[in-house]
Amino acid sequence: MTVWRKLENEDCYAVAIYNFNSSSHLHLALEVGELVHIVRETRNWYWGSSLRREAKGAFPKNYVTVRETNVDKCGETVVASAGGGGVVHDIAVTLREWLQHWKQLYLTNDDRFTFMELSMRALLALRAQAASSAIPQDELRRVARTAIFTIDKGNRSLGMELAIRTVNGQLVDPLITSTFKLNGLHDEANSRIDKNMETTPSRPISQTPTARTYTVVGKVTNFVCRVSVTSELSLALHDSSGNKLTESVLLRWPPPHLAAVDLHMRPTFVFTDLSSDITKKIFLVCHVVRLGTMEPQNIDHRRSSMCSTGSANLLGAIRRPCGVAVTEVTLSPGHDTKEIQLPFYPCEKENMDSLLKKVIANRDPKDQKQTQGLWLDIQLVEGDMKQIQQENAHLVARPTAVARKMGFPEVILPGDARNDLYVTLVSGAFSRGGKSSDRNIELVARVVDKNGKIIPGVISRGAGMPLVNEYTSIVYYHDDRPRWQEVFKVCLNIEEFKEDHIVFFLRHRSSNEAKDRAEKHFALAYLPLMQREGTTTPDKAHNLAVYKIEYKKTSSTATTEEIETEASAACLGLWSHRDKLPAGADKGLTRGPLALIPRDTLTVETKLCSTKLTQREEILGVLKWSTHHSEGTLRAALRRLLRVPNDELVKFLQDILDALFCILTQVDEDQEDYTEESYAVLVLDCLLLVLSLVADHKYQHFQPVLHVYIDQSFCDALAYEKLISIMVWTISSAEAGEAGPKRLLQCMKCLESLVRLLVRSRQLRAALGAQPAPPDLPHYCPQLKRLLEALVWLMRCGDHALTCQGSALKYLPHAMPHMIKIYPDTELSEYTVLALEALPRGRLSNQRLHALLELARGPLGSSPGPRAKLLPHLAWTLRNLLRAPAELDPDALHKSRSVDKAARLLGADTARLLDHTQQQQVMELCVETLGEVVSLLARDDVGPVEADRGELARCLLPTVLRIAAAMMRDRGKDDGAQDDPLLRKLICVLLDMVRQMSEEQYIVVMRSIDAENSRSTGVLVTDALALMMALLQRPVFRSYWADMLHLQHHVMLHACRLLALTLRENLRAAEDDAEALATVQTSFQDWFSTVCAVASSPPLQLESLPASRRQRALALYGDVRRSAATLLADTWKSLGDYKRLFIPQLVGPLLEVSFLRDEEVRNTTIPLFFDMMQTEYNRNAENGEANMRTFETELIDKVDLLAEAGRGDAAWRARLAVLCGGLCAKADSGLQAAGGALVAAAARQLDALLQYRAAPHHQRVQLVTRVLRFYEHIERPHMYIRYVHRLADMHCSSQHWAEAGLTLQLHAKLLEWSDAPLPTRLRHPTVHTHKTHLQLKMYLYEEVARLLDEGRQWELAVRALQELVRVCEQRASHTTLAKLHEQLSRLYRAPIIELRMPATYFRVKYLGRGFPDHLRVPRGFVYRGNECEMLQSFKERMLDEWPDAEVLLKLDEPGEDVTDSDGQYLQINTVAPLMSEKWHYLLECGADEQVVRYYEHNDVSVFEFSRPFHRPEDTINGNDVSGGNEFGSLWLERTEIEISDTLPGILRWFPVVSSRTYWVSPLEVAVETMTKTNRDLKHAISEARNTQASLNPLCMRLQGILDAGVQGGLDNYEKAFMTAEYAARHPEHETLLTRLKELVADQLPLLQLGLEVHASRTTQRELHAHLMECFKNRQRHVHQRYGRRKPIVELEPETPEVQLRSVRDSVDLEPRLNKRVSDVSSGNESTPKSKFKLNSAISWTRNSSTGTLTPRKKRGRKSEGSAQSSASQWYTSATNGHVNVNIHSPIASAINSAFSSALNSPVLGNHNNNYSLATDNGNLRELRQELVTERPPRSEVERDRRLSQRTSFITNSEPPSNRDSLGTTDSNQDDEEPPPLPLKQSQRSVEEDQPTLPARHSYDLVLTPRTSYLHRRPMNSNNERAPTPPPKKRNQVNSS
Repeated sequence: MTVWRKLENEDCYAVAIYNFNSSSHLHLALEVGELVHIVRETRNWYWGSSLRREAKGAFPKNYVTVRETNVDKCGETVVASAGGGGVVHDIAVTLREWLQHWKQLYLTNDDRFTFMELSMRALLALRAQAASSAIPQDELRRVARTAIFTIDKGNRSLGMELAIRTVNGQLVDPLITSTFKLNGLHDEANSRIDKNMETTPSRPISQTPTARTYTVVGKVTNFVCRVSVTSELSLALHDSSGNKLTESVLLRWPPPHLAAVDLHMRPTFVFTDLSSDITKKIFLVCHVVRLGTMEPQNIDHRRSSMCSTGSANLLGAIRRPCGVAVTEVTLSPGHDTKEIQLPFYPCEKENMDSLLKKVIANRDPKDQKQTQGLWLDIQLVEGDMKQIQQENAHLVARPTAVARKMGFPEVILPGDARNDLYVTLVSGAFSRGGKSSDRNIELVARVVDKNGKIIPGVISRGAGMPLVNEYTSIVYYHDDRPRWQEVFKVCLNIEEFKEDHIVFFLRHRSSNEAKDRAEKHFALAYLPLMQREGTTTPDKAHNLAVYKIEYKKTSSTATTEEIETEASAACLGLWSHRDKLPAGADKGLTRGPLALIPRDTLTVETKLCSTKLTQREEILGVLKWSTHHSEGTLRAALRRLLRVPNDELVKFLQDILDALFCILTQVDEDQEDYTEESYAVLVLDCLLLVLSLVADHKYQHFQPVLHVYIDQSFCDALAYEKLISIMVWTISSAEAGEAGPKRLLQCMKCLESLVRLLVRSRQLRAALGAQPAPPDLPHYCPQLKRLLEALVWLMRCGDHALTCQGSALKYLPHAMPHMIKIYPDTELSEYTVLALEALPRGRLSNQRLHALLELARGPLGSSPGPRAKLLPHLAWTLRNLLRAPAELDPDALHKSRSVDKAARLLGADTARLLDHTQQQQVMELCVETLGEVVSLLARDDVGPVEADRGELARCLLPTVLRIAAAMMRDRGKDDGAQDDPLLRKLICVLLDMVRQMSEEQYIVVMRSIDAENSRSTGVLVTDALALMMALLQRPVFRSYWADMLHLQHHVMLHACRLLALTLRENLRAAEDDAEALATVQTSFQDWFSTVCAVASSPPLQLESLPASRRQRALALYGDVRRSAATLLADTWKSLGDYKRLFIPQLVGPLLEVSFLRDEEVRNTTIPLFFDMMQTEYNRNAENGEANMRTFETELIDKVDLLAEAGRGDAAWRARLAVLCGGLCAKADSGLQAAGGALVAAAARQLDALLQYRAAPHHQRVQLVTRVLRFYEHIERPHMYIRYVHRLADMHCSSQHWAEAGLTLQLHAKLLEWSDAPLPTRLRHPTVHTHKTHLQLKMYLYEEVARLLDEGRQWELAVRALQELVRVCEQRASHTTLAKLHEQLSRLYRAPIIELRMPATYFRVKYLGRGFPDHLRVPRGFVYRGNECEMLQSFKERMLDEWPDAEVLLKLDEPGEDVTDSDGQYLQINTVAPLMSEKWHYLLECGADEQVVRYYEHNDVSVFEFSRPFHRPEDTINGNDVSGGNEFGSLWLERTEIEISDTLPGILRWFPVVSSRTYWVSPLEVAVETMTKTNRDLKHAISEARNTQASLNPLCMRLQGILDAGVQGGLDNYEKAFMTAEYAARHPEHETLLTRLKELVADQLPLLQLGLEVHASRTTQRELHAHLMECFKNRQRHVHQRYGRRKPIVELEPETPEVQLRSVRDSVDLEPRLNKRVSDVSSGNESTPKSKFKLNSAISWTRNSSTGTLTPRKKRGRKSEGSAQSSASQWYTSATNGHVNVNIHSPIASAINSAFSSALNSPVLGNHNNNYSLATDNGNLRELRQELVTERPPRSEVERDRRLSQRTSFITNSEPPSNRDSLGTTDSNQDDEEPPPLPLKQSQRSVEEDQPTLPARHSYDLVLTPRTSYLHRRPMNSNNERAPTPPPKKRNQVNSS
């Protein structure tokens, strides 16, 4: 016995690594990747459950691997994934949910399949990266962001929920987030996805605008150049003009550390501080400089210099030009690293600057193919160097050369102190100096002090190299006018800048090394760094004077270095620039060792990047304010500062502000009486200039710089007093002059910055402890009160201050967070409210709302004290604006200059347009402000909020609710309304207000509202319920916003819980007031409907949600449906005696809730129905009627409607029976009986409806009658009528017109032929124009007649019209009668003149449990086939309907292995109808043949089919069943079945209700055959007499009777029956023998008349002569044995209609008179035994030699056909209740033989192609399961063609033999003969057959349908392979 051990770890999960399949129900099938929860284990097995589906079982241990799993549980919902948590877990769960959707996309061939496949593959790759620990944190964050973005895009594509996440990737918690805020997050996320942006930003977004800074990161991978010495690579970015943008990155190539195997240490560089224009057109340039001697050494032609070239001594090496490498680069942030090549261009005769510009101007794409160049990887990254080190540290992990922009970045932070001077060596012009040729000029730049000493380490040659003492230029060979364009950087502090200067020494470099070592600097030039007025040297080109160094004038003992030092110091006494040389200087200008060289010049350019040194005198004048103050020029200096360009001001922002505040506090002046010339006023103007400059959009990225300065660098503790004083003066003097209003406006715009400065100043002053302060506010500033009072005064001013008031409203809220640091927040709130109230109503509404919005967001809103002051004013303002947004103050409008001016300029219409726009803006601002307030009150860090919530709800809830309801109504009127963000926000505000309200607060609020207006609460309840219903019917949130929808329903339920309190109170209060009670009753009904709608809302149906979403919903809100059900039950129980008022109105809503698929919900709500029963029963019992008719009617109606809508299931039915049924059983006797009956009726109703609903649409016709019977039984006419018309519509859609008409008669039968008013329950479901019974009944009868006419049931249509005629005759409606008689006339003629094919019928039995229960009827069904439908087509149609079914090939009763199996098996065979007895009189009264034929196949309910059996004891010669013995031993087992209704009827099939089986003797079969043969011959003669009819049918019948050479004809009958032996053995058959002889004798006159007609019309004399010869032989024989009959001179006269019909009916001989016998099994292939076609003598039987009969091995037989005949099964049919089996008499054999010969003769074939017979010998194949062919669709044209060629469906025949043909006519194939099939040996021989009766043989032959290729293909040889079958469609198997 296996012992299972329980695992200690309850959270043990494993992943399947192999597929595990097993047929055992104890095993759990697994698929690769499936996650399973393990519970128990044995040695080799686990027991667990799958998380993918609800299945449990055992599985092998080695098929899974146990993994650590991240598990989320909530109740029974488990969400788990293996591989890790966080984004790894999210990806796994998402992929699991996507998989099922992805499969469905594949099945439906959806276009999204490929997109989802790519998304899933991307997620798998991202999950692999995230699960590994090999990537850095910044890369992991990028992977997480990409994964979340991919998930959101995929969810959007699939219509799944949108997950809202924080910047860290965590899901937002809706319970701690306000609804308004959550809606905003959904909007943002939705917008990001729509714009294909990242779901979450890479870093938190700052609220203040920031400038974008970019950095280029590069890495050199290789450099290829034909150079044999060490080189310098100088990399830099240039613009399209060749100007340098960045510092150079200097690399020594090859690097000294780099070897061939150290490729991972390639040099890395960075260009930082780049602005946003870096993404434009730029060039990456590399200058290549060779280091070595003047002349190059032997060139080594190695292509790569990656290997070291040796350690050459570079000291004193000459820098010679080699070439440039240039390429244009296009960079985009966020893209991966890309590799680029810089093609190398050698420098030959031109300088490098000219070469660079030439290359840039004349770029050629083919340059990229050069083999020499520089290869590197570059990437553009957003952010500065500090951000890169934090977020992308792996990019700069190794030592990196950092090159900055040659200029300031877009943002200069206070800590970013920079003093860089970029010096560009442009060019020079030098004389030869006594040389015979131009010199090789080398320039050396040094920074020296005033004494000429070198300042060490202050020159930067490029990033990546250490600072040096001097910079050496490139040497151009023999060029005394060199153009260098080389840049180096001078790095000095501020003090050194004032005393140092740059000296440029010139030297000649000789090609001779010995001479070169003796060369000295021959001249110099210098550049001072500071000018005399104290400013730095300007940024421009400097044309410097060149001075020769006279070494001879110096001391002979002085060294070269001493002489150069002396010259560096002596140059300061000379002029540096040539444009400043004095007149006559060219004649001689010397100082010390220096002498001016008049013609020589040196040009350099400088660019200063300094935050401390300025080149503007205006700025320097303010920075040196004390000097100017002492000189009395300070006011002028301040005015000049106002004219400085903005770019210069922002560079020295900190120094300027320090100087201004020093002037403000240190210059004494009167504070009481300021003027325009006061220092404070001028300083304020300068401050406003600087502060407004920073606030400007162009320089807004300097705002962080200003804030950092105020918080960290500002240090003036006395400035606040002066600032407050000057600001108050500015406000009070706003009307003085033109400057006052402008200054005030600027002051209001800069109010926030000014307040920040004064607050910081006050904090510094308080830190010094100068003044006492309250303990709770240590920085208290009482002087601020003056400023606040001034602001209040400003708000009271008139129109002249309108602009300033608007600016104050805009910027004052931003200053509040700073003011609160130095002033009590409550008093601040009071002054703010005073200022807002001082502003007249209607003025600056937008600005007022903006101010309130910002105040609510600020500290005044987050603190309880100031919020209590601010919130009432805010609520009052919003209520006034929301009530009437256009109610502006009329006086203020007329007085406002701005409005008047707008009206004059724009006109009245435009003014109205602006007014409407303003109203919309006001509404949006009101909603935004409200949303911010409710979001604020939803936080838990803002102190107590209960009072604030109550105040807000009391003031605004009715107004907001009314506006939202109105907007929803307007939205409902516009069917094409798009998404309305404003409405969504308003709804979110309402949800937040309700969400934050407790029951106590609700009661207080409602009482307050009721106190204001006694009817307000009722209106509020009504509006709230209407709004909730509108939201449920037309949601404002998108369908994939799952969080918003779930939260909305959660809040709605809370609102309903609150509203129930008011409704119950109103119900008690309205007890004595009928009108009020009716109002409350209506509201309560709406309340119940709303709660039920909430519970039934689709987003709450958890079973339809993915597992992850279901788990999240349960964890956040629980099951809202259960809460709603509990609320419904509690409220219903609280109604008490008032329950009776709500029955039956609440039955439907409560029933809908009880149908929800949750057991707890059903357990809560279903008992309420019993309470309703009891309530109504008791109420009616009090009135003397102990019933609950009203409740019963409503329940039945609603069950029907809800079940039709897809609600309800079998589990609900069971719970109804258990709960309600159990309660009814415990009730008193009266209620017990009535309630039990109702519960049972509802259960039966739901059973019928569920079966009807579960069936596919094309199978529902079978079930609708069950529903009809149920509603007819319980007397629900309106529901009965609805399903009657639904059934009729189904028939019409299938073009079953007759059934549709008969169905509509069911409705008509419920009506009367009277003018009584038509009740509602009997009305037409769609046509509502009829008012009386008569009108509707006549309409229905006319429609019935029309449909029956369309369905070619003219006889039934006549009956309907006759009923109308009878009614119209009673009413003397002659006009109507005339029309009706015209229709009747046409209908009477229709059967005579129009061709109508007889109907075919099939019996079908459904076997196996795979079929629905309603189809598994023991006796089966009888189906009415379609027009011209044959058995094979019918079977294919049935198998199309049941594609998984298999067709049984026997009619024997199947065993339990079939009936009790889980499969689907069909047993199908044709049946022949029997004319109803009530129409037998038509056979005797001489009725039209067409009418008789109609009733033979219509209005029938009894059918029969036969099975043949041979009795060997009846044969003539023992066991010989050939020839006559075959007819003499053939018995028929005939089965007669009866169905429940007649066909045609309301359905095309009905179940079999009874059956009986009896035997038919061979002689009876012969009599039936001869009777039918004579009748058919008579009909053929009658038609052939019409000269327009074809003669071929008569010709073939005569030939088949007279020349029956194939099957023996009359001889077989004589051998079998007309012998003395037979008469002696069967004396009881004497009457039948006499009748058979009479029939043979009666046939002879018919043959004679037929030959006469044939002779009168035929042109084939030879054939006629042959027939006459055969007739004479037959005549002699018959006369001798059976006597003579009178010749037939004339047949019964034919009616004109018959003559008209004869032309068309000539092609339809068989269907009219032939009553065929059914197949034993399913048609041509229905039996495994041999099967014949029992054709009548006129039905063209198949020759036995064609293989139709199944072969049996019979020793000693000459003919295989005889053996086949012995093992045949037969189908027969009875006509008119008599036996009618087509056994071939000699006459029948002759007919068949002659008919076959005539068809095969060329003469007959040429006569009429319509009756030609294509012979096809050897066309037999054995059918296998895979050889079931498709039945090709048949168009109308093809159908008509086949109808015109019915007589051409004739079987093939071999040459005549001396044996009679034996066959059978299949009753389902009147129009088509099946082809012969191959023979199949039975499992036992004939000798083994039992002699007892009835003797049954084994038959294994099936017949191929004519449409099969097997019928058409000629016989192949035995060794030939069978042809390839068509595609397999379905299987047909033998049940045995």
